[in-house]
Amino acid sequence: MELPRGISQIMGVSDKSSADDLDRVGAALATAKNQVREAIQDLTGPEMEAIIKKLEEGEPLTQEEKDYVRSWIIGDAESYTRVENHLQTWLQEFRALQSAVQSYEGKEVTLQNLSNLHAILEDAVRVAADIEDFLEKKERIERFERSIQNIEQEDTQFIVDILKGQLQSEEV
Repeated sequence: MELPRGISQIMGVSDKSSADDLDRVGAALATAKNQVREAIQDLTGPEMEAIIKKLEEGEPLTQEEKDYVRSWIIGDAESYTRVENHLQTWLQEFRALQSAVQSYEGKEVTLQNLSNLHAILEDAVRVAADIEDFLEKKERIERFERSIQNIEQEDTQFIVDILKGQLQSEEV
């Protein structure tokens, strides 16, 4: 098996690229991301089937088996939080935007002031979404880590359902 080729060439955009160009790039990247996820599932599917059987029979999992479950349920979030290195930049930018918003508080209501504030708020919404996405993934990891340590019966069925769902989506 080989990692997908050509993805980096697809990402070749510039300041002369159009929104349509970026829409096509985004669609190609989403497809590539799904192909990578499916390759991970193909690579570990047989092990996962055995793990599901153990969970259904109430058998405890080894650490290696828990690691497989982890990779299927939160592997994407773990990888993202490990490689994403912009959180501090986003937080700094968000604080700067907060300061910019504050500078408009109490100003005269004019078309120019409203337009400028609108632009600042649009940027703040984008940065807040980036921060939220990162923190959501981090919190998802923390919830999983707490639950995988002592899997309760109701957690077991939930985990089995998730894993089976992923196995079935791989087979479709």
